[in-house]
Amino acid sequence: MPPEEGESLASRVRAVAEQRGTELKALLRAFRVRELGTLSMAEIRLSDPVARRIAKLTGIDVPVLHGMTLARYAGNALPHLPLNPWMDSAALGQWYRGAWFHGSEARWCPRCLRQNEQCWPLRWKLPWSFACLKHGVFMVSECQACQSPVHFGPDGVPPRRCDSRVEDRLYRYGVDERCSYPLPMCRAVPVSDEAVLALQSRINNWLDGTPTQDDRQLVSLTAVLVPLLSPSMLRRGDPVLLYALRGARAPRPRRERGLWADPLRVAAAACAAEYMLSGTSSRDWITERIADLRIVDHRHTPWRIDVMEWRTDRRCGRVPTSRTWCVFR
Repeated sequence: MPPEEGESLASRVRAVAEQRGTELKALLRAFRVRELGTLSMAEIRLSDPVARRIAKLTGIDVPVLHGMTLARYAGNALPHLPLNPWMDSAALGQWYRGAWFHGSEARWCPRCLRQNEQCWPLRWKLPWSFACLKHGVFMVSECQACQSPVHFGPDGVPPRRCDSRVEDRLYRYGVDERCSYPLPMCRAVPVSDEAVLALQSRINNWLDGTPTQDDRQLVSLTAVLVPLLSPSMLRRGDPVLLYALRGARAPRPRRERGLWADPLRVAAAACAAEYMLSGTSSRDWITERIADLRIVDHRHTPWRIDVMEWRTDRRCGRVPTSRTWCVFR
């Protein structure tokens, strides 16, 4: 059976193992993926000998196999990807820390998994995927039974159930049990603002290597705003995004997560970036102001950045100072 469009290598390898009734470890030995370390390492970039071996045993063309790895995004979403990640661990570690990529935490569309639980698109591994265009819902990144992040398996295999331990109820009795809630049963939040889906489509164009200049500017500004986002930047649009930004009201997972791990936050940053770029201010002026914003250490709270004050001052002909941008209470 040929791979689905956009399917990841790990997803296809698991599907082949299930179709043949073979254990995954045995199939990986036949593919000689262990030469690259693990399946998750192979999914970053395949070596030519391993790619030819997999192609011979599965009938999948070598160019298609390379397109099922994260190397297809090396020119845009994942810059500076090492040419031989399985050989240079130092370069891989440096790239891994700075890349827009989640190696262990998963995000998914439950409706897509209900239709085809075996297929996990490669794009779901990137934090730039915050909405499913097919079903018009936000991506899910937390188990709705235990409110914990869901992780890929030890070999990078996409999960089917939540792997988090049920700590509060069972650890006190010495019982080690997983949550095991099925991921397709999670309930996705519908996107009520069509502009969010339009932004996801523009970002997908950038991921696929066919962006316009405006799309590139949108992505660049979104990347800057993700750690600097505040509720004052979203005074209109999808109410779910504003709800997600208000920390006292939004549900929080049990374990602390990075800012890029939240698809709602990335979607909110894209909306704020699009709103800023669609205004009357010039691109050069926005770039100059953003350079000042990046000096802010967003890890120290409370703080806020009010874009509406900035835009008001701009219309009045006054150049905002750093105090206009950042208000510490």
